[in-house]
Amino acid sequence: MLLTPFRIILRSFAGSRFSALSSLWCRKQNKLSTLNFYSDQTTMLAVDHTLNDFPPGPLDVYRKKASFDWRKLKLLLEDEKLWRFKVKIWQALESDPIFRHVDDLPLDAQRELATKRMYRVRAMNFLPLEDILEDPRLPLTMMIALFQYEPSMTVKYSLTFSMFGNVVLGLGSERHFHYYEEALEGKILGCFALTEISHGSNAKGMRTIAKYDPATQKFLLHSPDFEAAKCWVGNLGKTATHAIVYAKLITPDGKDHGLHAFVTKIRDPETMLPYEGVTVGDMGHKGGLNGIDNGFVLFDNYPVDREDLLNKTGDVTPEGEYVTPFKDPNKRIGANFAALSAGRVGIVSICLAYMTKAVPIAVRYAATRRQFGPENKEELPILEYPLHQWRLIPYLAAAVVLKNFGEFFSAALAETSKAAILNLHQDDTSKEQAAKLGIEIHTLSSSAKPVAAWITNLAIQESREACGGHGYLKIAGLCDLREDTDVNATYEGDNNVLIQQTSNWLLQLWSKRKTPGVFDFPLGSVTFIADADKILNSKFTATSVKEAVSPKVLQDAFQWLICHLLKSTAAKIETLSKKGFDSFSVKNHSQVYLARTLSLVYCEHFLLKKILERAESVKADEKLYKILLKVSSLYGAWSLEKHLVTMYQGGYVSGALPATILRDGILDLCSELKDDAVSLADVIAPCDFALNSALGMSDGELYKNFQKALCESPDTFTRPSWWRQVTFWEAALPASKL
Repeated sequence: MLLTPFRIILRSFAGSRFSALSSLWCRKQNKLSTLNFYSDQTTMLAVDHTLNDFPPGPLDVYRKKASFDWRKLKLLLEDEKLWRFKVKIWQALESDPIFRHVDDLPLDAQRELATKRMYRVRAMNFLPLEDILEDPRLPLTMMIALFQYEPSMTVKYSLTFSMFGNVVLGLGSERHFHYYEEALEGKILGCFALTEISHGSNAKGMRTIAKYDPATQKFLLHSPDFEAAKCWVGNLGKTATHAIVYAKLITPDGKDHGLHAFVTKIRDPETMLPYEGVTVGDMGHKGGLNGIDNGFVLFDNYPVDREDLLNKTGDVTPEGEYVTPFKDPNKRIGANFAALSAGRVGIVSICLAYMTKAVPIAVRYAATRRQFGPENKEELPILEYPLHQWRLIPYLAAAVVLKNFGEFFSAALAETSKAAILNLHQDDTSKEQAAKLGIEIHTLSSSAKPVAAWITNLAIQESREACGGHGYLKIAGLCDLREDTDVNATYEGDNNVLIQQTSNWLLQLWSKRKTPGVFDFPLGSVTFIADADKILNSKFTATSVKEAVSPKVLQDAFQWLICHLLKSTAAKIETLSKKGFDSFSVKNHSQVYLARTLSLVYCEHFLLKKILERAESVKADEKLYKILLKVSSLYGAWSLEKHLVTMYQGGYVSGALPATILRDGILDLCSELKDDAVSLADVIAPCDFALNSALGMSDGELYKNFQKALCESPDTFTRPSWWRQVTFWEAALPASKL
């Protein structure tokens, strides 16, 4: 997890601490009305003339063809206040020499620089407490701005100044508050140790133990072997002094109470050497994010004070008796990990931070890179070719759709956090609605994180290829993005494992579908399933290209897909159960083509639903409305086309016409959006400093920027130190004389 809802901080303050912060929050309630995602569209649509025009240049050809005002769309998709906040951060970084872009540093130097930058950002104090109280969206906004500048430093910052302290607060009590304060002040540097060498997704299989000794009133933390070593722990490799370590709590009677979190001292803050009983090492070079020192650690009956058990979900008395407010062990385990769930929402935004760099680079390159053309005529920009449009523009549409969803989801989470902090859910009805909203957010995040990670990985790779050989250069900025984003498919839950939480919930609802109101949830992601019988009897009725990619036809098709996959998956489960398969095997054998696909289409449908709601909210502005409809239709048709086999298999479509008109509709939309592509890229792209690409600068001076980047490299025109190794007479000598 990289980010935690601010409610964890506020709810964990005791007495006057909580009262003071809660009071400050209450005084600012009126200003929080911006969290209503579709409130006051008139204000949001006011053109911000401080959004500067782009410098004149080669991209003007397309910018002048755009059918909409890019400033208006930018301020529609991104709150003006949040945009200004990001610009403020980028400008501060750009003016400080320590944040100058540097390449190809040795591993140790990358770690050192990331650490220095992390502390410099902390000193800049972009987020005073009162600002967070006024608008809890700001921490995530800051993280996105920092991620678009430099991911390693940002992860390190988040781990140090957000995750460690917030988990301490979320799972601990007043006796642990000093750790939060020390971490916030930089006196200690924390990390989070859950995953083990031989167990990751299966947390129940982890083997690190913490056995309580009443004689010393300490837990003895122990790793039975290397397979039980905590691993992939960010900050642990070289710099962490403290860790939140998850271990099985064993009381003196020998009873195992399951995983609990312990604040554990790893290194002496004065010497940075590990304590006796702690073996800590570095994971070494990774595929990306090498500014983060991921590490592993083993414990040899290492003593941990009883008070350092984070005791919100369970505690041990000095005599060794285990006490917990939870009667159900499963609910206790769930509460133990609840502090981590918001990380999935954060990863959606992280993916978006990467994607909104890669796609604009490729689009701007395509608009200025000229190749081929009709005989005896000028070469054409490669953006003019239908194949290139088909390769890039759907990802551009997907980026806009994901950006809209990310803003909505972050606001929904902030609204939930605010309500929890202020204790707004007093009566049983409001408490029930709050619980339902929490479940729906959890379910959506469990599918949105995989969908966002996979789309982003594909978008970056296609962008790299679309820039040809130039895209493979470091100065293009695309290969670094590809390396850094890859891990999003794994942490906070392997995508293919995590997404099962979505299908599990949907199938639970399906089993209760005859119960009135079972599909009534606040965000409306499953409301339509109440009409499943009617939906399953419907057919794809479009007969023209335009009709095939219309919003209603696309939404109807997605709703049929979800209902069909629910019915088919449930039938598969029933068949396997009747054959005698145990529940574990039943679940495993119903994933491919069924439960996994169900989770994907559920998320894709909701993304489409939210962008269409956004379009409807600005229907009075015809230009904005039309561009959003085209973007929505392209995303919907492009996503739906991947499920054609299932639609044919289920009888929703038949004959050649549906596939033909759907695919023709995708190509037509790509062509229609071609002239808008550069302006859409302008809407989602960060500033040039954060973009950091010789191929995708906003001035469109492709070859001038290319030349400048090459010529500024200190090694471009120098002779290598080993030049003698390649001279003829040296190369001809026997190896023994070299």
